[in-house]
Amino acid sequence: MSAAAPALAKKAERRIVVVRLADAAEAVAFVSAVFAVALIVFPTSFPHLIVSSWQHGQLMAVMMAFTLVLDGCLYFRVAHLLSARPGLVAAACLGSMPLLVVGGLSILLQAAVKHTLALDLPNLQGRVGEEILAHTYLALVAAVFLPFLVIRLLQQFKTKNV
Repeated sequence: MSAAAPALAKKAERRIVVVRLADAAEAVAFVSAVFAVALIVFPTSFPHLIVSSWQHGQLMAVMMAFTLVLDGCLYFRVAHLLSARPGLVAAACLGSMPLLVVGGLSILLQAAVKHTLALDLPNLQGRVGEEILAHTYLALVAAVFLPFLVIRLLQQFKTKNV
């Protein structure tokens, strides 16, 4: 067997996607811009839509689905641009982290609303609406950015140990 035969028999390996935080930052900037434009264009109806969907129990499910789809699309876009194959750890992180972040922050939102309602302050409904709006924005940003931060930290840890 010649020297070239083993080289030809070896299958070309595709590398694993190396996530950059700049990719996630672009998605966070897009989400922030859309949220800000929606607040500017619809100053009363957009917050009312968010508060009413929270009161009907639909907000967290929609946020979980939105962040899961956005994170997945972003990850597969990066994989396609780098011509790399998605890794199993990253896929598991992207599948669970947005759900955990939005779920955990919804628990904190419930506690904040209870605390606000327990206070004897004027205009409680307005304050509760503002808290829901702020928590919604922060949960969206955190659920988009934190999974990629965790993936990046795990990738650095893996490269140092190899």
